Parts: sequence; structure tokens; C-alpha cells
Amino acid sequence: MDRKQADRLREEKRKLRRRKKIKGYTLMVLCAVIIIALIVFAVKGVIGLVTGDEIGSDTAGSETVNSESIGDTSSDSENISSGGEVSSEENSEEPVSGEDSSSTEPENSNASTTPAGEKPEASWSTMLVNQWSYMPEGYVPEVRPVVYEGVSPLNNQFDVRAAEALEQMLADARAAGYNMYLVSAYRSHDYQVNLFNRKVNEYKALGYDDTEAYNQASQWVAIPGTSEHCTGLAADIVSSTWYNHNSDLTHDFEETEHFDWLYSHCADYGFILRYPKNREATTGITYEPWHYRYVGVEAAKYIMENNITLEEFCAE
Repeated sequence: MDRKQADRLREEKRKLRRRKKIKGYTLMVLCAVIIIALIVFAVKGVIGLVTGDEIGSDTAGSETVNSESIGDTSSDSENISSGGEVSSEENSEEPVSGEDSSSTEPENSNASTTPAGEKPEASWSTMLVNQWSYMPEGYVPEVRPVVYEGVSPLNNQFDVRAAEALEQMLADARAAGYNMYLVSAYRSHDYQVNLFNRKVNEYKALGYDDTEAYNQASQWVAIPGTSEHCTGLAADIVSSTWYNHNSDLTHDFEETEHFDWLYSHCADYGFILRYPKNREATTGITYEPWHYRYVGVEAAKYIMENNITLEEFCAE
């Protein structure tokens, strides 16, 4: 073997050794990567097992908060109807629709037979009357005077099946330091006709034609047959002091502590705030912080806690 062949043989051996070293290093790096990956996955698995219960607990907590927030029915938006005030005799743009009113069995205001969160059955007290659902033709409720010191001498009667609940609410409010004044309750159909026609004539005197006067009047006074007051289940309530200093029923009644008490406790007696803010498109009536409607304790709590209107209750 000459010198050149010996040198070539040595060079090939060196190359072979370098290849073996590179393969060895590569295999070591690959093994290290695999080991690191296995360690990372193992650590994540352990963390998941340790924190799994806590994550589930936080989720359940958020669900509880959401379910409780349904009960918050307060509203901050402004009333969408033109004009902010309604005369004490004009706040009857109120609805009550057609449900079977033949039942005469009174509801027990202290009893609850419907499971929590479950919608109660409709009854005579949840009859719906509004501009889309007229009162049954010829319907006249059996009413009696409301026994309470702060009562208007006019329109002071209420459905006999719900009058006691109204009297109890007013009495308990007074005992809590909130003297209430019942401005208006039951109105006969004839009274509502006269009330509406008077408003129409007011607009005619301003130069409106018959059609426009009718349309304008209907924004403030319920068209006969669509007023909740004619059901004997609706009551306009404000504080005695407030009413003595205000000739009209206006939206700023909501700024009083008397309103806060009524809003917070009305459902306990079977009443709801019938025309809340932001719901004019649903009820067809401008916001009325003074107008309360008897629907029965179970229905009232369901409606107020779920922040819905009587229209939505009847549609469910």
C-alpha cells in the first residue's frame, strides 16, 4: 500500500468516526426532547387534577350570580313616549287581555303551590287587557270600596277577590313609615268612554282633525275596552305627601322612597309594576311608576323576578 492509499484510508476512518459521533449526538438530543415533552404533559395532567374542582366551583358560582340577577328588575332608561306627564285622570292607557274571567275562587296570598322558578298557571287574575286584546264584551267585575284612610273619593273600588290584598299592602306600607295614596282603582266602561272623549276633544280644540285627535288621545288615555282600570285589578298609587304637592301623576314619583318600597314589596301581595321602563313596545303604554296590577302572588313573583311583562307572561 503506497502513501496515498494509506492517507485516503485514514481520512475515510476519520469521516466514519465523525458520522458516528454526529449520529450519537442526534440520538441524545432526540431522547432529551422526548423526555422533556413527557415531563411537560405529566405536569399539565397533575395541574388539571389538582385545580379541576376549583374551576368547577367558580363556574357554578357564576351561574348562581346570573340566576339571582334575573330578579333585579330595575330600569334606568328614559320613557319613549312624548310628554313626560299624565293627568291623574288620564293614566288609564292600560291593558288587560282576554283570559277566562269566569273563575271566582280567590287566591291565598300566603300560599305558594308552584315550584320555585316554574311558571304558575294563568287564572282570572292574569287576564290580559291592552290595545291588542280588548276586555270581554259586557265584562263587569264585582267590586267593593277599598278600606284605607288615604283613598281618593273617586274610583276607589277594587275587585272583591283582590281588594283585601290591596288593603294589606297599603296598611303594611303605612306601618313601615310610607303613607300611600290610592289615586284611582276601578273605572267603569262609561267612565273610560267619557275620559277618552274628553281627551279627544282637547286635541280637536288645538286644531287636530278627528283622526289625528283620536290617535293623539290614545297615547295618553286608554281606548275604551283596553283599560286595565276597567278590570277592577289596577291601582294608581303614590305617596300622600307627593300627591299633595303634584297635581298630575308624573315619572319623578320613581325618585321617592315610597316608590322604592312599592317596587320591592308589591309582589308579596300579588301586584306587579305593570308598565316598566323600556317595555313600551311590549305593553303599548308609556312608563308608569304609579300603576300596579294585581295578578296573584305566584304570578307576581314570577313576573317581577324574571323581569318580564304581563304580555310576555301570557305569551309563554
